[in-house]
Amino acid sequence: MKKLIYYIIIFIIICFASDSALQYSIGKEIDNQSPYYLSFASIGANLLESRLDCWAKIKTASTNQELDEALQKILSYLELPADENEILHQETNDTVISQYEVSKDGQRYRFILQTSKTDHKSHFLMTAISSTGDLQIRRDEEKLRKMLDCKSYYLYKGSIDTRLDNAGREELLRVAMRSQKAGINDVYLQDALVSMTGFSPALETKIAPVKVAGKNCNIQAAIRSNPKENRNEIYLGVPLLLNDY
Repeated sequence: MKKLIYYIIIFIIICFASDSALQYSIGKEIDNQSPYYLSFASIGANLLESRLDCWAKIKTASTNQELDEALQKILSYLELPADENEILHQETNDTVISQYEVSKDGQRYRFILQTSKTDHKSHFLMTAISSTGDLQIRRDEEKLRKMLDCKSYYLYKGSIDTRLDNAGREELLRVAMRSQKAGINDVYLQDALVSMTGFSPALETKIAPVKVAGKNCNIQAAIRSNPKENRNEIYLGVPLLLNDY
C-alpha cells in the first residue's frame, strides 16, 4: 500500500512539472510571436506581406567605393550574397548614393547607402519584404542592431474576404488593437478607410514608442475596402505605418 501511495505521489509530481513546463513553453512562444499574429488571427485576416524598413547613421563615406565597402560588410554580416557588378551608383551635386537589391530564400532586400555632401554624413537604409511571414526579417533586424544603432518600422499587410461597412471595419480594428492590449489614442475615418493609433505595453520592450500629438504610440492599424477584389485590406504598423495604404 505504501508503495502505491509513493508511486501516486511521484506521478502527481511528474504531471505537475510537465504541465508547468508546457505552460512556460506556451507562454514563451506567445511572447515571441510576431506582432501581426494575434491581431490577424483575432479578426480572421490572411497575411499577404511583411515588410521591415530599417535605417541608421554610418561612418562617413566620401565616395561610392567607400559606400560599397560599407555595404559589403553589412551584406556579409547578414549572410547575403554580394555582387559588385549589381551595385548601382549615383552622384549629384548634393549626394553620393550606392544601391543594391538581392533576393534570398523568398526574401527581397533593397539597400541604399547615401552620403550628403552638405553635412558630410552617411546613412544606411534597408527594406526587406517577405510573403511568408517575418521570422527571417526579424532575425535580420536583431543582427543589424548589434552592428548599427538602427531605427526600425514593421509593416504587415493582410486581407479579409468579407464585405464590411465603415462601422464593421472600425469594430474589426478595435478587436485587432485589443488583441495587442493596446489603448487607442486616435481614430481616423475617410471614405472606405479607417485608421487607429495606440499604445501597447506588451510591445514596448520590442519597439520603442514614438510621440504622436504628444502621446506615446507603438502601433497603428488601418483597414480599407478593395471593391475590385471584393475584399478588405488590413495594415498593421509597428510603431507606425510609414507607407501609403
